[in-house]
Amino acid sequence: MELNLKKAIFIGLACYVLAGCSSNPSQQTPQNVETEQVQTTDVLDSVVDALMTSPHLELKQTDDETLLIEFPSIQAFSFDGSRLSHELQAALVDVSQALMHIPNLRVNVIGHTDNLGNAEYNQVLSENRAKQVADFLRQQGFNPMFLTTAGYGPAHPIADNRTAKGRAANRRVELMVSF
Repeated sequence: MELNLKKAIFIGLACYVLAGCSSNPSQQTPQNVETEQVQTTDVLDSVVDALMTSPHLELKQTDDETLLIEFPSIQAFSFDGSRLSHELQAALVDVSQALMHIPNLRVNVIGHTDNLGNAEYNQVLSENRAKQVADFLRQQGFNPMFLTTAGYGPAHPIADNRTAKGRAANRRVELMVSF
């Protein structure tokens, strides 16, 4: 998976570099483009290494341009709460430090809830959770123009909502990162 992840990130960065090069071709030479691609590869390697070594998160490549970042070992939120746990904050610091080097990176923060309570309330709660995470990422230096939020309520559980442990796992946030 690490090779596919590096490939996805590299493709996104290469597109960014090449788009910049094609927008002003009079200032770019083939040698400059090659140099930028080598620098991009160095940044890519450090980003992937940083993300892969974090004990707080799990990476999944969803397609060639999107990376899903999950926090499976963290109880992100308390019951009926949208305040970030200290563990989640530490994990988000790891993520922000690794991703801040990539220009025009897009992050969609997705909040989830367990299935206790009514659907309308859970929808609002999941949106609030996503907004709290996005606010934290902004405080870490993320450009607000590249952060979006969404709430899915209890619609996408990852564990059994019939158990306390399952409900705790479903109270979570995910980051969809586009390159």
